[in-house]
Amino acid sequence: MIFVTVGSQLPFDRLIMAIDEWAGLNTAKKVIIQAGKSDFVSKYCEIKNYIEPDEWGKLVNDADLIIGHAGMGTILNCIDLNKPLVVMPREYKLGEIRNDHQLATVSYFKDIPGIYIASDKENLHKLIDSVLEGGSEKISIDSKNLDLLINELRSFVEN
Repeated sequence: MIFVTVGSQLPFDRLIMAIDEWAGLNTAKKVIIQAGKSDFVSKYCEIKNYIEPDEWGKLVNDADLIIGHAGMGTILNCIDLNKPLVVMPREYKLGEIRNDHQLATVSYFKDIPGIYIASDKENLHKLIDSVLEGGSEKISIDSKNLDLLINELRSFVEN
């Protein structure tokens, strides 16, 4: 099962529509989307606008792959559970967010094994296929990288 999460504050229809298109070509794989405030109606995925925290945790734990926006909660949960994660950041220039902090967030995680950054729909589809075909790593942060991550997060929050 693939679990897609976009947070609950803003819609992210570009990601949801790209996932729905992929799911239409890969109907054997179940896809559940936590879509937030989106009105998008999926043809191929199960969409829930809001998911209670306990169910959200179960879906993340049970999923073969997590796909999401560049939200820190999703990223940190996947690191904690050692789950492969494909991230597509929202972009300010597309009117998806108030600023480009998600692009800044993915720049900190782009070199971490098991976290894959999708730049567009085609790249997203290729990353999903690669991860599901076994061409991916689980998230791996050694102590040096973990210290770097903590320091970067601290700096990001303090500024």
